[in-house]
Amino acid sequence: MTALHQRTEESISAVRIIVLAVVAFATLCVLSLVWWTFSPVLGQVYAALRLAETLTLWRYTGWGRYFIGMPVGQPFAFVSIYQSSAPFGLVAALLTALIGFLAWRKRSRSHIDALITLPPRGFGQNAITSQFVPAGRLVRLPASAEDEVPVQPPCPNRFTEIRDLLDVPAVERMLEDIPWHLAAALFLTIDAIAPLADRKARAAVLKAARGAADRQVADAQARLPDTLVQTLYGYLLQAITDQKGRGIAELRQVHQVLKTREHLASATSALADIAQKAHGLHFPDYAWLRHVDPRLQSEIRTY
Repeated sequence: MTALHQRTEESISAVRIIVLAVVAFATLCVLSLVWWTFSPVLGQVYAALRLAETLTLWRYTGWGRYFIGMPVGQPFAFVSIYQSSAPFGLVAALLTALIGFLAWRKRSRSHIDALITLPPRGFGQNAITSQFVPAGRLVRLPASAEDEVPVQPPCPNRFTEIRDLLDVPAVERMLEDIPWHLAAALFLTIDAIAPLADRKARAAVLKAARGAADRQVADAQARLPDTLVQTLYGYLLQAITDQKGRGIAELRQVHQVLKTREHLASATSALADIAQKAHGLHFPDYAWLRHVDPRLQSEIRTY
């Protein structure tokens, strides 16, 4: 029994090859007879096609002058069409070979079969490990087993001093005293409860927070670029004060939490609790907190 994945190749008989050769030879004979008979007309058509093909440059060649200079109605030499076509055939053959080579090269390097096929000697350990990014580029590795987890000092919640959290100038004055990581985490939790109408804001804050965390891991004393700071605090101000296209009841709930908590970290964790119970939290959005304030991240992830 033949397996399903094995296909028997159909052999070509010698008779079929002879028949095809006879048909091809007969076709060439008929075309030659047509050229011999109607060369005065076909020669002019041939000359026009060659001129169009070469942008009239063919007229400066010997065969070009021959075909163009032939008086109308006069027959052309029988071998003229074959000899004048030889350079074009050579160029076409070279272009075909070049295209075939490029296609074969792409097939041998970029095709899925080439990518998933096991090399003759298999994959060595060096070949495998070279495809992985070192862990030190992705996470902050401790210098020793006793390396302590960074602890952030408590940040007082000065929003309790504001009577109306919809007052933009009053809220804006309080933002200067908020650490950048609390501003980012506070925005994400507020947006989870009362989403902003501008959905690009969340993506911008996430990008800024992750970039700032990377800088913090590389150098804890490094100063953040002004663009990152403006993005974080600007969108936090919008998240607290903007009412456009948002649920008023949810926004009031956010303001209630901000007015009653002593520290911003506890306010952030309380808002995370509300968001998780109401809509759910996307915990990977807070992964960057692990390198800055792991305790706050742990409190958010416990809900």
